[in-house]
Amino acid sequence: MDYGAKQLIAVDAGALDALLAEVRALRQEIQAVRIQPQPQWLPVKEYAAHVGRSVSTINRWIAQGRLEVKSVGNIRMVRLS
Repeated sequence: MDYGAKQLIAVDAGALDALLAEVRALRQEIQAVRIQPQPQWLPVKEYAAHVGRSVSTINRWIAQGRLEVKSVGNIRMVRLS
């Protein structure tokens, strides 16, 4: 098949309009996407899952001063490094 050759094909105008509308909608969605950075702070349980350790290990690291923590209400948050 020669892809360099140009061909004319008949296309239903309604189908073409629908396709163009879909392409425009997709383009708008793509342009609206914003990549969000990871949150700087995670609750202890989520941090443990993130680093593949147990909650008790994370609490021990906190007690040893190896991790920076803050409290948000009654939730302890660990800073991602």
